[in-house]
Amino acid sequence: KRFDEYLSRLSALLWPDLIILGGGGSRSYEKFAAHLHVGVDIVPAQLRNEAGMIGAALAAAEAYPELLG
Repeated sequence: KRFDEYLSRLSALLWPDLIILGGGGSRSYEKFAAHLHVGVDIVPAQLRNEAGMIGAALAAAEAYPELLG
């Protein structure tokens, strides 16, 4: 219930077309998806719990290409 309220407030503030859940939220998405009533589409991140780590690695590779050889 609190997560639904949190996402609803975020949605009201930012007006997103889509919310993509990463981390633990994506891993457990099937368990609580039916309880979310935000008014905007919500989907789990395709990379699930690894999304943040992979995104950070890609950002580092772009910022410091000389480290990759």
